Amino acid sequence: MVPGGPGRRPSAGMLLDAIRESGAAEAIVLPNDHDTVRSAEIAVRSAEAELGVKAAVIASQAQVQGLAALAVHEPGRSFDQDVLHMTATASHARHGAVTIAAKQAITMAGACEPGDVLGIIAGDFVIVGNDLLDVATRIIDRLLGGGGELVTLVSGVDGQLLAAHCEEWVQEHHAAVDVVVYDGAQERYPS
Repeated sequence: MVPGGPGRRPSAGMLLDAIRESGAAEAIVLPNDHDTVRSAEIAVRSAEAELGVKAAVIASQAQVQGLAALAVHEPGRSFDQDVLHMTATASHARHGAVTIAAKQAITMAGACEPGDVLGIIAGDFVIVGNDLLDVATRIIDRLLGGGGELVTLVSGVDGQLLAAHCEEWVQEHHAAVDVVVYDGAQERYPS
């Protein structure tokens, strides 16, 4: 695992060092962040050329996509088949988030002021609100609008209470949907 996040994204060199230190003959890199995908691709090419490691990037852009990919990882499957299954699963995982606006801006969902709650789906701002739980549950509703059987909540720093409320809300309003909660410790996204 290579720590990262806004303002401290891992470089290709850091990712290559992690592959090297793993000592593995095969490596799959899950960036879990749009801005880290390119660094991961460079690290994988370097690992193959310099270390002789068979490596691939699954272009996960959110933690839940990486978790979905890991859920279908099968050590007994061939590397290439495993990468195909993991990639397909990650790409089909719908993802959303909530965050707090740090500055005044115009978003796809309208204007926001510092302190406003922003709801995000697949990287696009879709809701500007003022109540964290309300925006979070509206994002969940939108994500489940196309169906779904599992909601994976990744709570951020100080987001455990929000995740617990969202878990209860899903159980109450979408009884057929399972909920899993992980502590992601991300700083900008409570959940």
